[in-house]
Amino acid sequence: MADENKGNCAKKKAFAAIAMTALVLSIIATALSGMALYKTNALTEQSKPVVISKQYDKGQNMEKALKTEKPVIVWFYTDWCGFCQRFAPTFGAITKDRKIKKNFAVAYVNADYPENQTLMMEYGVEGFPTVFLVNPKTKEKVHVDNAKLFAPEAKKDLVGEFLNFAKAGEDKAENKAEEDKKAEEETEKADK
Repeated sequence: MADENKGNCAKKKAFAAIAMTALVLSIIATALSGMALYKTNALTEQSKPVVISKQYDKGQNMEKALKTEKPVIVWFYTDWCGFCQRFAPTFGAITKDRKIKKNFAVAYVNADYPENQTLMMEYGVEGFPTVFLVNPKTKEKVHVDNAKLFAPEAKKDLVGEFLNFAKAGEDKAENKAEEDKKAEEETEKADK
């Protein structure tokens, strides 16, 4: 019986040692995963927000953009706006698109600047980011729905919408030119 008790005691000690080892290993694993999570969060928190004005204040203002006689994409933004910071990479990709570069001028309007307050009132800007399409030939202004700015296929969809706006503007300008020419011819006939 004494030998049996010694055998049971040895089994219990072995089981206790295995259980203790498993407990120590799980504590170490938890600590390591916690450290990894902490480092990931620390890196995320250290990444600074996009300072949009540093990138875009070098771009065209509204006055210069309108002088090009091309349709204009107008982006009203602020540096402190989280949505503007989120939209900035998409907007940058849109403005680098070959067809957009060819067919549009782009105006960057920092709403924090006092000199842009008149423009903000003229366009009725109340939130950010706000994007307008403007055709200087037809004087047409179209507000781009903000929901479209953050859609999954935003770049592709917005490029398509912007190009359709440019095409429609060209058609309207051509129609107006034809109407003006006909009106001029009728005026000349009436004068004779």
